[in-house]
Amino acid sequence: MIVYKLGRSFAWNAAHPAKLPARPKRLAPMPARLFGRRLESPLGIAAGPLPNARWIQAYARLGYGLLTYATVRSVARAAFPQPNLAFCHQGDPTVVEARAPRRIDPGAVTWVASFGLPSADPEEWRADVRRASDRLGDHQLLIVSVAGTPAPDGDGEQLAGDYARCARWAAEAGADVIEVHLSCPNITAEPPQMVFENATLAAHVVERVRRAVGTRPLIAKLGATPSPRALHDLAARLAPWLDGFILVDGLQRRVVKASGAPALPGGRELAGVSGADVYDHCRIQVDELLAWRKAGAWDRAVLAVGGLTTVERARAALEAGADAAMVATAALTDPLLAARCRAAPAAPKRARRRA
Repeated sequence: MIVYKLGRSFAWNAAHPAKLPARPKRLAPMPARLFGRRLESPLGIAAGPLPNARWIQAYARLGYGLLTYATVRSVARAAFPQPNLAFCHQGDPTVVEARAPRRIDPGAVTWVASFGLPSADPEEWRADVRRASDRLGDHQLLIVSVAGTPAPDGDGEQLAGDYARCARWAAEAGADVIEVHLSCPNITAEPPQMVFENATLAAHVVERVRRAVGTRPLIAKLGATPSPRALHDLAARLAPWLDGFILVDGLQRRVVKASGAPALPGGRELAGVSGADVYDHCRIQVDELLAWRKAGAWDRAVLAVGGLTTVERARAALEAGADAAMVATAALTDPLLAARCRAAPAAPKRARRRA
């Protein structure tokens, strides 16, 4: 079951919410606390699968405690041309499959995701975030993911200011938590790089966002770093301004067809790979961050994401000490994962949670 129609555009999918299974008759208790709030469960959906309030409302009844409104910007931006999702074999380069498998194992799905951070017009998404907030329960959190848009002649200050503007709008619209999406391109850099790859710029962005949203909980989404030391140094640089981290935002890979030719139209050589095959890489980075927190490097929430495509993997993340287990691929291939995880939740091993 894939609830996102691969043969349709992003705009079509956004306008046609997923037809999901019925609400489970019984959702076993799996209470948690995060950012001073009680949650019905520490299972959530990361940025990506939920582009608007109608999608969020559809998933809110299935046992998730955190739901993320997909990344919004200060300007309207259309998605990249199709294909936006394609099954693949993870590697470097990553090879896309010519056609979808005839039988799909939800826990084993790996695919290329290439959307380009589309966003509705700010007036539209601000009103829609309000609707999404109104449709969640008392023990659910609405996270709104925001990204800055570089101006053609802009610099780091312009980009940071644009992040801050979007974050302030999201907070005013009713976001419980702001996610500053740092795992997106900064095209003003030479050579272009992801925002989180420039620790100085990333720190400036989160500082500006913190000043814009006040005491509203703020988390930073990070991509894959090249080494444990790079992750440690980046987290230490950002921690003073944050309430938490969410990682890992998949793996950036060159994407080709089996013939070696480019797989995506429009000169898109690189794309994000997510799903089952990125689990080991992402788990290691989450574990490293948890270990440094335990050692006293900082006291911030850690929301795990990346390859959590099965109940066992989601439970393992929580047992390792993550404050939440966030799914993305699984939300589209296994919508009832949270309900099944709650049916027989693993006993928590962690003694403390950031209140």
